[in-house]
Amino acid sequence: MMFRKTKLLSRLCLAATVLLGSAMTTHAKWLTVHNDFIVYDTEGNAVHTRSGTLRKFNNIYYWYGSAGGFSNQMCYSSPDLLHWTNKGVVIAAPGTNRMDVLYNDSTEQYVMFLKTGTASACDLGIATSPTPDGKFTLLGNNKVHGSPIGDMSVWKDNDGKAYLAYVWDSIPGANSGGVSQHALSLLSSDYLSVSKRMWLWDAGNREGNMMMKAHGLYYYISSLTLWTQSTQSQFYTSSTPAGPWTTRLQPILVPGNTHNNSWDTQSDFVFEFKGPKDTVYMYGGDRWEKPDPARLGDYAWLPMNFTPKDTLLINYYQDWEIDPDAGTWRTLDLKRNLALHKTVEASSSTGSNTPNNVTDSTTWQNYSSTKWVSGTDDAQWIRVDLGSPMPVNRVILKWDSSYAKAFKIQVAADTASWMDVYTCANMGPRSLTDETFATTTARYVRMLATQRGGPAGYTLFDFMVLNDTGVSVGLSRRPGMASLPAKSEITFERNVLRYAIPAGRAVKLEVLDGRGKRMAVLADGFMAAGRYETAMPANLGHGMYLIRLTANGQKLASIRVRL
Repeated sequence: MMFRKTKLLSRLCLAATVLLGSAMTTHAKWLTVHNDFIVYDTEGNAVHTRSGTLRKFNNIYYWYGSAGGFSNQMCYSSPDLLHWTNKGVVIAAPGTNRMDVLYNDSTEQYVMFLKTGTASACDLGIATSPTPDGKFTLLGNNKVHGSPIGDMSVWKDNDGKAYLAYVWDSIPGANSGGVSQHALSLLSSDYLSVSKRMWLWDAGNREGNMMMKAHGLYYYISSLTLWTQSTQSQFYTSSTPAGPWTTRLQPILVPGNTHNNSWDTQSDFVFEFKGPKDTVYMYGGDRWEKPDPARLGDYAWLPMNFTPKDTLLINYYQDWEIDPDAGTWRTLDLKRNLALHKTVEASSSTGSNTPNNVTDSTTWQNYSSTKWVSGTDDAQWIRVDLGSPMPVNRVILKWDSSYAKAFKIQVAADTASWMDVYTCANMGPRSLTDETFATTTARYVRMLATQRGGPAGYTLFDFMVLNDTGVSVGLSRRPGMASLPAKSEITFERNVLRYAIPAGRAVKLEVLDGRGKRMAVLADGFMAAGRYETAMPANLGHGMYLIRLTANGQKLASIRVRL
């Protein structure tokens, strides 16, 4: 999972603005989220933030978490949620995990909360620092209301009050298992102690606790206790932190997730992008195990929707965008990709892994089957012919585990006079390149590789070219196009279903086989007016299927597709 906003120059990877003879251009303020790929810092090392949190302090994003193996806590900072600077170990605390950080406005201290200890039943560690990325000082390890805890996180309300959501091992021998409880407590005004328990659920087998608030309703979210295996995320709700809270867990809807396991993740945090138009609630999940071969990133960040009955719904997107200032989001419209279906040539290729695969339109469910694989020499290239000269200023490359450690992005009006616009010398396996450079006019865009990251040839899934100057389409919080559809409709292309809803309503999108048997439900709940897309389930066999869009049992649109 990766983000992109404005360009930040790293030490070894830089855009060649001097060569272009102009300063960096100002682009639209959208962040782009890329799931299914490994996140790297600006030095080319994989980011390690297990069981951590994402915060924003003083217009800088901070990503905290474990360095792996439940050990020291790391901090990374970024102005754009793509280029992450490793700030190092902010607290040396072996045996810790499930950490969180809040800023206390009255004490002007950053307070870190840690699940500390070597067993499942742990203490609550509290540490402070005057800066968000400095060394935190551990003030002590504490029982919570006299008992140890399991997983936990903290959450700060608009009034400054902060709460601890946690597994409470008050029952002897619970160890966060089937007989443990989980609870919500108010923190003291300085956040340095637990003040008052607000609610207690006498229910075991819960972990990954976290809290959020949306549309005046409080949500308490957790997953099943199943070690590192991902499970269904569920929630309680209440109109106030003091309760009464609902007593029956409700599942977060994940249309199309055949394993029903929160898209192969465990709930970690919800990050809010608050703006004057709306608020984007972004689900952050850890991906400890990867049963689906297509979803290989260590983390998944996905937008949350709400049904009329306040049920949470999470669709899956490999690429989606956020305007953090407005509090809106949209899917990444493939029509903006200037390289889509364009002709591609390369220095070499292997078998059916031909160059034109990188400009095919694919989804997270099938992108790994369409790729370019080069020969095994270090010096290789692949270039896209845009068909005619046009302004370009951004390139997105999606790499497999056989990657280019060192490469350049070049542009040209012909195939002879190449100009460097981006250079990198520290890429990693299963990485994603998303770089913006000064706008220039070119017909050809080339990736020139100079050093392999392993013994095999270079493997590239996707080669996207964009011109993001003045991009401002799709301002709806829901995924959609610039204009609202006039009628309900469904289209199908390259295993992707696209459907339109002219007015907000509760809808259901179903897949039926030739005998009318329901094979899958791809959407079920309230959706705002707009245009949407989803992939066909990967487990469907060959044959004819009916795709049906309904509202309150009334058919809105349908289409027959052959797989």
